[in-house]
Amino acid sequence: MADVLEEPTPLSESESTRFVTEADLRHDGALGLSRLLVTDKRVYRYQTTPLGEDLLASYDLAGLKNARLEDLVDANSLVAEYEGVTVELIRTTSKRSLQVAGAEKRLKALIEGKEMPEIEDNVRVCPRCSRPLPEHSDVCEGCVNRGQTLLRLFQYAKPYKGRLLWGTILTLGGTALELAPPKLTQYLVDDVLQQGHASLLVPLVLGLVAMRLGVMGVQVARGRNVAYLGMKITVGIRGTLFEKLQSLSLNFYDKRNVGSIMSRMTNDTGALYDVLVDGIPVLLNQACMLIGIPTALLIMNWHIAICALVPVPFVLVAVRWFRRKMMRVWSRFWHHWSRLGGTLNGILQGTRVVKAFHGEKREVNRFERRITDLARTGYVAESAWSTFFPVVVFTMSISTFVVWWIGGRSVLAGEMTLGQLMAFIAWIAMLQQPLMMLQRIIDWSSRALTAAERVFEVMDTPVDIQDAPDAVAMPKIAGAVTFKDVHFGYDKAREVLHGIDLDVKAGEMIGLVGPSGAGKSTIINLLMRFYDPTQGHITLDGVDLTKVSIEDFRRQVGVVLQESYLFPGSIKDNIAYGRPEATLEEVIGAAKAANAHDFIVSFPDGYDSYVGERGQRLSGGERQRIAIARAILHNPKILVLDEATASVDTETERMIQEALERLIDGRTVFAIAHRLSTLRNADRLVVIDDGKIAEVGTHEELLAMEDGIYKKLVEMQQEVNKLRENFIAAE
Repeated sequence: MADVLEEPTPLSESESTRFVTEADLRHDGALGLSRLLVTDKRVYRYQTTPLGEDLLASYDLAGLKNARLEDLVDANSLVAEYEGVTVELIRTTSKRSLQVAGAEKRLKALIEGKEMPEIEDNVRVCPRCSRPLPEHSDVCEGCVNRGQTLLRLFQYAKPYKGRLLWGTILTLGGTALELAPPKLTQYLVDDVLQQGHASLLVPLVLGLVAMRLGVMGVQVARGRNVAYLGMKITVGIRGTLFEKLQSLSLNFYDKRNVGSIMSRMTNDTGALYDVLVDGIPVLLNQACMLIGIPTALLIMNWHIAICALVPVPFVLVAVRWFRRKMMRVWSRFWHHWSRLGGTLNGILQGTRVVKAFHGEKREVNRFERRITDLARTGYVAESAWSTFFPVVVFTMSISTFVVWWIGGRSVLAGEMTLGQLMAFIAWIAMLQQPLMMLQRIIDWSSRALTAAERVFEVMDTPVDIQDAPDAVAMPKIAGAVTFKDVHFGYDKAREVLHGIDLDVKAGEMIGLVGPSGAGKSTIINLLMRFYDPTQGHITLDGVDLTKVSIEDFRRQVGVVLQESYLFPGSIKDNIAYGRPEATLEEVIGAAKAANAHDFIVSFPDGYDSYVGERGQRLSGGERQRIAIARAILHNPKILVLDEATASVDTETERMIQEALERLIDGRTVFAIAHRLSTLRNADRLVVIDDGKIAEVGTHEELLAMEDGIYKKLVEMQQEVNKLRENFIAAE
């Protein structure tokens, strides 16, 4: 790769700036600021030095061709062709790759004489700590407000205000009952044992028994109440989370593994249930004790109380520091748990491949690494708590020593009764429990708040595929589809489709062909509105697809994939998935049209036969015909066939083709097939190459093109077929 250097040329007054992009790498790969300035005539490349900014190179815009991004080691480079030489225009670290990707799209548009697209390419960082923000969230993991997370968690308790009020009353009443016994003990010692008022003995003892029975009753009622609340709130959170997951586009799932999502649905929400049932009720109870006990001590003898309470602020400061530390630890713990879930899910899904390639030992070692990472993080958390706990116990025991010393002297001096000292000691002992429980509660809350943040991260993910505010209801569509200058990339920094223009009439069959990775399935994904174009528009019957009601659109679109997914359940349920209200007669009719009825009735349970996980109890051809029956019963106006006859034998392919011919009739069809012979009947064939439409025409028209891509594909497939026939003949 070389740069075409020219004499530094100042920006002419006749030039107007079109856009400027900054990067954080110099031309030699070292860290440093660089800048790409593009005008309506030229492209300038600058580099910042201690003495100012130097112009490294400039190029005529009209002479640049094939602008593209190239991957480097943890970096990206924008390059182009200039006078037969590849030149580098700007280089950046992966942190600013989105900006350079935006520059690529703008530069391409200018080179092709098109209008520059509006692209959001700013580096998204936290305004507080400058950390890069997650791609799908505006919440910084390092600066998230834990208090707001807790308050948000309680939003799910709003429908149960009566239960919350009842729980508050029980907590306050329980605190009063727990604080009463030391006072009764004081009367027992002072009035009964020292002053000999025997008549008070029985009432005071019965009072202690009544207090203990009252505490037990409150604990039972409070426990049942919080169990009910925890159950209801967790159901609400899980339901909302699942509903959110169903509303998110495939773009969300492309960047996450199934194990991680499962972990948030099960483990994270389970942790929330634990803290709602065990953590928060204990926290409220102990918080009341922390307020009630010092109040009782101060009322009884404020001089001794102040001395006894000196260690408490130090414990609270230590608890606050410990909480921050544990939040980081539990964040790592849940991360390792998600990785473990993802690894386990991948291994179980790929069990056949693992066994076929004798990879059991390798997968065992990989799984052991994951569980070791998880166990180590858990060990760090538990060992930190085990160290902190004894320190808190010892610190609070100082209060007991202080009370014995100062209180004992006061009793000997006649300034304090023995009963008061005993009550003081009892309350100080009771104070240790909430302080010790407080740091254990912090352990629970750290787990729960970390889990809650992971759950809320999913809930806060913006839904990028949804009905527009001015969505158009289209209960009946004709099926005319138009692609107009459509650009798209699964990753914002990588464009897969480059300016697709295609006009499809209602009822027309379009065959999409081209080499693997050319962009055929991406076109189908956009047509199905699994994603939206990053530039350009797709229209349905003249209406922008983003403005069409999603419910109306999906109800009239059907798809048959190469690997058709069947849900665990009966054959009947899978055929009727698109129309659950369909009668058995309608299901049988669809199965007959799909050439599936004969093999279905050969099963002992017929249409009630269980298909197994992902339909594994059926052959590939049987699964495919059930998928076709599902599409026939759905009765779509637009049909998508993505390699619907791949990976099946000749006889099965014939039966599938017969079923497809019945399915295609009267519908707008987009078909992808590597067996080009299956697309002979298509009205038009569209050849996709490198994300662009290279050729359009009928089978005969494309074969007539000299050096055409389609013609080469047909010739290569014919050669493969001859080799296969020769191999079979040799056997």
